[in-house]
Amino acid sequence: MSLHSSLKAKITQDPYNILLKNWTQGTPFCNWIGITCSHRHQRVKALDLSSIGLKGTIAKEVGNLSFLISLDISNNNFQGNIPDELGHLRRLRGLYMQLNELGGQIPGSFGFLNRIQELVWYNNSLSGPIPPAIFNISSFQVIDLMYNFLRGSLPMDICHNLPNLESLNVSFNQLGGQIPASFSRCSEIKFLALISNEFTGSIPGKLGNLSKLEQLYLSRTNLTGELPSTIFNISSLTILEAAYNTISGSLPHDICKKTPRLEILYIFANQLGGQIPSSISGCRSLKHLSLANNNISGVIPAEMGNMSALQLLYLISNNLTGELPFNFFNISSLTTIVLGYNRFTGNLPEEKGRNTYEAYRLRLGTSQVFKSCISVTII
Repeated sequence: MSLHSSLKAKITQDPYNILLKNWTQGTPFCNWIGITCSHRHQRVKALDLSSIGLKGTIAKEVGNLSFLISLDISNNNFQGNIPDELGHLRRLRGLYMQLNELGGQIPGSFGFLNRIQELVWYNNSLSGPIPPAIFNISSFQVIDLMYNFLRGSLPMDICHNLPNLESLNVSFNQLGGQIPASFSRCSEIKFLALISNEFTGSIPGKLGNLSKLEQLYLSRTNLTGELPSTIFNISSLTILEAAYNTISGSLPHDICKKTPRLEILYIFANQLGGQIPSSISGCRSLKHLSLANNNISGVIPAEMGNMSALQLLYLISNNLTGELPFNFFNISSLTTIVLGYNRFTGNLPEEKGRNTYEAYRLRLGTSQVFKSCISVTII
């Protein structure tokens, strides 16, 4: 059976009539929409059927395209299981199936795709464990399995055979077990996202060895233990999110001396204690800071008034005391301050407030009304 016939037999919806009008016996297959052939052998090297509204299942005959380098069926309505036969595509480098309705388990045969570089399958309904063989493919650069129903755990030696991995996203699944300390061996990784899973244990301190890491997402992962100070040794880090866990400990006293590029720090809804270190003012690139719903005490360091890039500040529901440093209100980029449910004393600067803040009633010892272009909440 020809590729055209095999695909057509599995497609139940083709709103643009791609297969009906263009994929015909009278048209050379290298001229079919979505097909790219090699110049030398005239063999199919790329199949791109993305975003054309196809509905149906994946034909196992696609696994016979032995010269295929890239397969993209993303943003359609494909259903059913992923055929084991796709594991025969030994030249495959990119496999893109995101934004479909694919179910079943990831075929174990995919462990034989020893040239694969990018595996992007987010927003499907895949279930079961991730085959361990997937993590033995040294050519991998990008793995994105976000928004599925995957279970099981990540291999404890996950990065022993992934020297080229730059991005791993398994967020919004049902993975459990501990976060492997061997992530520290993924020396090229820049993006690591584990959001909304069922992990246990603490954040491995060895993550601080990931010298190229730029974005780390650990929110809603049931993590416990103390926040490792080593995370703040990563000079390339721009985003750290670890909200909605039960992480304890405190922020390191030199928090921003080694993370000058940090732009977003979200560690709200945890059990952090201690004080806000004055060195946080060294995060000159910091735009969003949320330490809300913790047990942080002490005063707000006056040095924070030097954070000229700060836009959003959430410190609500802590044990902060003392007076607000007036130089806070000199930060022209600041759009939202939420400081409620603390124990501040004193008043806001009346004249500066009237010139800077817009019609918000604040309660800080005494109630005052200011005019502003920003939102301020102090209870």
